[in-house]
Amino acid sequence: MLLEDLIEKANRKPEYDWDAYYRWFFSEAAGHDVAGYAFWECKKCLTVNLLYLPARYGKCRCCSLIYISAQQHEW
Repeated sequence: MLLEDLIEKANRKPEYDWDAYYRWFFSEAAGHDVAGYAFWECKKCLTVNLLYLPARYGKCRCCSLIYISAQQHEW
């Protein structure tokens, strides 16, 4: 019975639209409209950083290492 409840819960529509919320939240933080976002880990200091798409590169918030996005995202 527990497995059936979990499967039913997974098939339900999410209660909140988290993608829309994060798009709004990151747009407010960036000061401009953000098409999407991606997280990346700095290879030098292992800090998790945020890349506002459609930017092609980002800078580590801890050590200022430049990160160049290898993926082309279509949002």
